[in-house]
Amino acid sequence: FYFIAPARVDFRELVKDLVSELKLRIELRQINVRDRSASMGAIGPCGRELCCSTWLTDFRVVTTSAARYQQLSLNPQKIAGQCGKLKCCLNFELDQYQEALADFPSSKTKIKTDRGIAVCQKLDIFKKSMWFSYKNESIDWYEINVNNVKKLISMNEKGESVSNLEEFVVYKKEKDYE
Repeated sequence: FYFIAPARVDFRELVKDLVSELKLRIELRQINVRDRSASMGAIGPCGRELCCSTWLTDFRVVTTSAARYQQLSLNPQKIAGQCGKLKCCLNFELDQYQEALADFPSSKTKIKTDRGIAVCQKLDIFKKSMWFSYKNESIDWYEINVNNVKKLISMNEKGESVSNLEEFVVYKKEKDYE
């Protein structure tokens, strides 16, 4: 039998009564919500069986910083698993995100252009690009490849500037429909 309770429950008297009645070894354990989800099993939002009920045995603490690294919305409904706690896969994928981010310039990067200072608005780890906007024109964002961002930073460090970011924007295919 599994039970879940918000606080510790003392079943010592119950265990003594059961042992004397059944003449068997009785062991009761309180499990946490992650263990409960693992024992019940379910299908996760990814469409696969829950990691905790298939292969994951080490339940490390998951923090919101893992979600921040992965640039996920901190909406509890989206980052919580079946057990109501933060999804275990956030920790599982964290190392890959940290490794990918190591190749990126800081998200606080500013690029000096003749048109004005451009600030980083967003990182796209999968496309290896960064989105910038001018401080005084924050409506238009420009997607620039990380390698080009590094070139721009290097130029700025040498005291050079470019006329505008548009020269470095990632090529976008024109729509072939209307």
